Amino acid sequence: MIGYLKNFHRIVWIQVGGHAITSFVSIILLPFLTLYMYEQFGENIMIVTLVIGIQPFTEILFTFLLGGWIDRIGRRPIMLGSLAFQIIAIGGFAFATHTWLYVLFSFLNGIGRFVYIPAARAQIADIIPASKQAETFAILSTASSIGALGGPIVGAVLFQFNQEFLFLMMASLILVYLLIAIAFLPESIPTTMEKTRDYKVKLKNNKLLVWFAVGMLPLSFFHAQMETNWPVYLKENLVNYLFVFSLLETIGTIVFILFEVYLINRTAGFSSAFMVQVGYGLYAVAAIGFGVFHNIVGLIVSQVLFCMGSIMVLNHMQSLVSNIAPVNHKGRYFALFGLHWDISRSVGPLLGSGILSALGGRNLFFVVLLLVVLGFFSQTRAFTSISEKQSILLEKSSKST
Repeated sequence: MIGYLKNFHRIVWIQVGGHAITSFVSIILLPFLTLYMYEQFGENIMIVTLVIGIQPFTEILFTFLLGGWIDRIGRRPIMLGSLAFQIIAIGGFAFATHTWLYVLFSFLNGIGRFVYIPAARAQIADIIPASKQAETFAILSTASSIGALGGPIVGAVLFQFNQEFLFLMMASLILVYLLIAIAFLPESIPTTMEKTRDYKVKLKNNKLLVWFAVGMLPLSFFHAQMETNWPVYLKENLVNYLFVFSLLETIGTIVFILFEVYLINRTAGFSSAFMVQVGYGLYAVAAIGFGVFHNIVGLIVSQVLFCMGSIMVLNHMQSLVSNIAPVNHKGRYFALFGLHWDISRSVGPLLGSGILSALGGRNLFFVVLLLVVLGFFSQTRAFTSISEKQSILLEKSSKST
């Protein structure tokens, strides 16, 4: 085991600790911030989802305006600045008393978050060989799961005890990570990387990246419902909704911890494209389960399938994006690919709340199912394009020899 751990760069293990902390915060922040504002705004779910959408909308805007800075000024300063903005924003929620303050802190949180994941992913792509990147992303995701393990329970307890303290605690934890990163996180951009002022990525010249992101929109929309409208739906339909929500989140986290790295290693012999398609199938079955089952056993099974699909799709897609990204644009590629999360989290909660209010939870998840099926066909088209390009390159290579 020790030998296995030594195979990975120090940056990986710094990110492991950081992912655990940020995941612990994230698993608490969105659902409990939603419930917190739901109470503050007189149970007006439409206003709540509009405010929640400020953060991802900000991330979309700044990704297009400033995304090139991820590759331009380095991974380290970007990650440090990101953490600083998140500390200010999350701590600020504890003192917000008016709607405009919630909007302001959501905006600041969006500024902080829009570059953190792309910079962290690009840093891994800088130092880890392509053959081990899916495994490394799985390790980071497992760390996130470990960090998230106690999140729902801690969040539920503190939410009932002292809601303001909950936000201050989260800000303090990110401050700890910031101090660790200041002390130990090095820069990772290779010194041999070509120095260029061309940091623009024209989407029309990178259609494969666009297809990847579009195909992921249904899945991130699914996740957006589970982060916002799902706990509200449970609250309206179950007496012990906090217990059920916390139980399902905890079970899902355990699945990630126990099986993520194992499954990625066991499926290494299959193509990433095939495993992504399998993951879409698991997502589809999970959507059916959440829409049909109204008992704890059925919900647990659906949660497990949801997590298994996430393991398959998210890790292999990160590897695929890294493989198609030009060396000078890895950070920007991860940022643009990650826009599907921001798009879904900006409009997904509002759209989902509209469907939930008008048609009910069952129909919300049937809409999710339809979107997942469409996403499956979108990704299949992208994978077919990759195969065709590879075949052409092989044919040209054989003719030249």
